[in-house]
Amino acid sequence: MNRSYDAISWRKPKVWILPTVMLVAIALLGTAYFGTNSGVSRLAKALQDGDADARYKAAKKLEELGPNGAEAIEQLAAALSDTDSRVRYRAAKAVSKMGEVAAPAVTALTQGLQDPDREVRYYCSKALYKIGKAAEPARDAMVAGLSTEDDETRVYLVKAVGDIGEGHSPSIEAVRRLCLVDNPKLRSAAKEALEDILD
Repeated sequence: MNRSYDAISWRKPKVWILPTVMLVAIALLGTAYFGTNSGVSRLAKALQDGDADARYKAAKKLEELGPNGAEAIEQLAAALSDTDSRVRYRAAKAVSKMGEVAAPAVTALTQGLQDPDREVRYYCSKALYKIGKAAEPARDAMVAGLSTEDDETRVYLVKAVGDIGEGHSPSIEAVRRLCLVDNPKLRSAAKEALEDILD
């Protein structure tokens, strides 16, 4: 009797382990597929779908791919002006994960700094920072945001301005003002940015 009970107990984990392994494998295969050129092209096309939920899901999947989804940067840039704020938010977040390869989206990101949704503005700011020096066309808009945005967003804006503000008086003055703020994270980012500008 004990032997039979032990055998049943020993077998039980297999019933649960197998589905778990299968689910992980399916998830990995899905990521690998969407990371291919063919998969990214499908997601890029889905960003133009008439259904907002489909556009949202496509942008979310591209966010997971990061730089591997760069082929869809043009469509993501267009999605930054989507009529649905959820899609704009997810597109901005996806672009913020791509780094320098998102440079073609600078114009759209600059416009995104004026979005009524705070989360969209935050991720547009983060994306511009991650793009680096190629974000220079957005400099004036970012400097303007240094005096109007919340502290978390301004941290990314001031970091971005630190990369592209050399020799630009409005940038220098705006960053200097932030060196005196109470928020320690923002103040530290501003001081570092000022050093970069004046170096």
